Amino acid sequence: MISVAYLLMVASMNAVPLPKAARAEVERWRAEQDAEMRGPASPLAREAPRELAPGHNVLGSGPADTLRFDAPGVPASVLDLVWEGQALLAEPLLPMVLKNGDPLVAGPVGPGDRLQVGPLALWLQPGGRGPALAVSDESRPERIGYHGLRYLPLDGQYRVAATFEPAEAGRTLTLETSTGGRRVLPLRGLLRFELEGRALSLDAFSLGERPDDYFVIFKDATNGRESYGPGRFVWVPGAVGGKTVIDFNLAWNPLCAYSHAFNCPLAPPENRLPIRIPVGEATYTDD
Repeated sequence: MISVAYLLMVASMNAVPLPKAARAEVERWRAEQDAEMRGPASPLAREAPRELAPGHNVLGSGPADTLRFDAPGVPASVLDLVWEGQALLAEPLLPMVLKNGDPLVAGPVGPGDRLQVGPLALWLQPGGRGPALAVSDESRPERIGYHGLRYLPLDGQYRVAATFEPAEAGRTLTLETSTGGRRVLPLRGLLRFELEGRALSLDAFSLGERPDDYFVIFKDATNGRESYGPGRFVWVPGAVGGKTVIDFNLAWNPLCAYSHAFNCPLAPPENRLPIRIPVGEATYTDD
């Protein structure tokens, strides 16, 4: 059986150098990824959201606290979150809770607010029956033990010219997600390109953080070995005159590669490439 290490060595020997500007872009992007992984809001810090019950939800490390956290620096009964009807009220029980960076004063909490309790950052998100707390804990061993991301060898062969065919206005596609749900994304159009002598295509979507570019979710024959099993993402610059470039060296793992707390869209059948894309971010390991 051919090992992954052997495949990587062969890929590196046969690689085509990236243009200088493209290589600099990859290096900048990798540095940004590393800084995010090391920061307090690292995806490695994310925990599963906590659903709130109607009435009082007392947060702390005490045995009777209904929102119990064992993170260091979180005392017993530090914060009471009261869900009444459509309103969520927060009352500090100890003078250490912050709201948007300032000491918390008893009052309502909305979707744009961020609470801080020691190493915990908390904010609202929709839950199954009502509001839920998204949780980021910068004291998690997974974040503290982070030792860097892994990447497959750079190769200019996988930086390819593409043509863009726009979709009909308002068209969407429903995708499966990593938690077994569904997510609807606006479909921007179709990217056509050639690799290994094959005519290939990928559906391209809109995502709010980069509205001028195309968001692509794809799978390929490296998934589950060199790269993350469920697939990877790549941003593609918006087309000019119907032309753009897909640089698979910038392919990155969805956040669910680092924590099961995330719900990531999966590649549609149309975006499952029948070839290997042996570049971009590799499978993340924490050992």
